[in-house]
Amino acid sequence: MNKFALLSLMLLPSLALAEGPSKQWDLGLAVTARQSPFVGGDTQIGAKPVILDTTGFDIQGPALSLIKTPRANYYIGVGLDDWDHERGDSAQLKDMHELDRAINLRVGGAWKVLNGVTLFDIAQDMTAHKGTQLKARYTFNPEPYQAIFRPYGEVQWLSDKATDYYVGVNADEAKAGRPAYQADAGFAFKAGVEVEQRLSPKFTLVGEAAITAYDSQISDSPIIERSSVWDGYLGVRYNW
Repeated sequence: MNKFALLSLMLLPSLALAEGPSKQWDLGLAVTARQSPFVGGDTQIGAKPVILDTTGFDIQGPALSLIKTPRANYYIGVGLDDWDHERGDSAQLKDMHELDRAINLRVGGAWKVLNGVTLFDIAQDMTAHKGTQLKARYTFNPEPYQAIFRPYGEVQWLSDKATDYYVGVNADEAKAGRPAYQADAGFAFKAGVEVEQRLSPKFTLVGEAAITAYDSQISDSPIIERSSVWDGYLGVRYNW
């Protein structure tokens, strides 16, 4: 794994937090769950930090603003792929080559328009498949950008390197019931809703529920058994 990319992933949140006022901290922890699309894959349970976004731009993951105005934010960042590099710990796929975790360098922009936020993000992997991913997302969240329920829609494009890395089957991995498969560039379509409800002056409930559907380049792979998967998180943020 690229040590520089991993170091950047750890340090960038600190840089991002340094952009704004440091009078108080509003952060917490959420439990995450994601259904696996892989044959025999288990639902993945984990945890992630949740931090108050006072800007209203709803930029996902660690990011550092380059140019920022009241209605636009251009940024760079780092992040991990949404895909599970362990294939859901599937016992049926344990004989395939192990995958490395992909760490992406990202650049993008977010604009406050049409009663919400439109975001465009380009991610380039530096450690695993070396592929590119594009994301376009719209979140409904009218001014003052503090809605309790925030529905969104998202379109993702994955280059052939990214798609084939996760769902392809090499010739030396093929066997009965699992033919060789090479995937081209593909699309994923995601829809969901974010929830943020203040419970008290100190505590805020945060959550998200979403579903992602894959196009045929992904769903036709012999190691994919679900053409759509759900994911979400639920947690509490505390104002320190």
